[in-house]
Amino acid sequence: MSDDAYGRLEAAFANGDPLAAAAELQLEQRQALRSFWIARASGELTTALSFEFMLDDLRQLQAPPVLLELAERAVREEHRHVDWCLRFARILGDGEDARAELGGTRPLTFDGATDADNRVLRTVFGGCFSETVAVHVLRASQELLTEDATSRLNRQHLAEEIGHSRLGWGLLGWPGLGKKALGLVAEYAPAMQSLTRSLWLGPDRAHDLELEALGYLSRPLVQRALERAFDDVIWPGLEHSGVRL
Repeated sequence: MSDDAYGRLEAAFANGDPLAAAAELQLEQRQALRSFWIARASGELTTALSFEFMLDDLRQLQAPPVLLELAERAVREEHRHVDWCLRFARILGDGEDARAELGGTRPLTFDGATDADNRVLRTVFGGCFSETVAVHVLRASQELLTEDATSRLNRQHLAEEIGHSRLGWGLLGWPGLGKKALGLVAEYAPAMQSLTRSLWLGPDRAHDLELEALGYLSRPLVQRALERAFDDVIWPGLEHSGVRL
């Protein structure tokens, strides 16, 4: 997002424009929406750390500079996502402080995989699985948003998540990765699918059109988007990349 675009959003926050419709919500709905934005901020913070681990992995793999640049940018963007999520939470709490918490401090590992294997699997999981689902979830959410500032911010998040997903797909397309690594990805694809479903479908947030119009990601919305991501992109994308499932 350009400095001008961020400046316009800053002005919108200063004027109290974002989530003006929240004033029409019942107290219970407002609290649920605030809790959602805090939880989402925590998820974004944890994802930022995961990209730091991926950046180190890619350096160890001697991946192309373009992939290192994507990972570095992803870390910065995820921290920016944390900031904006907390801003929404504070508005909903009438200025009450809101903080994000890390969901873990160690790099992701897969059972039975060596350290070298995990260096490949972490980036494939993060980009090809989790961030690809994120793209579909935010795209589905975009169709429901009614507040201008929320809609603009979601569009920017969506554009950045597309870039993050390219990190995994770009690694798979790198000739230096080798056929052995593609076989490794095929072996662990079921585990990565299971983990993706667990992470994305864990929060059991009920369908609520009023909240979804303000950026709330209900479980039914996420479920539909997740299935579309696997059917339309993840499985076909892996096959196209030479991963024989």
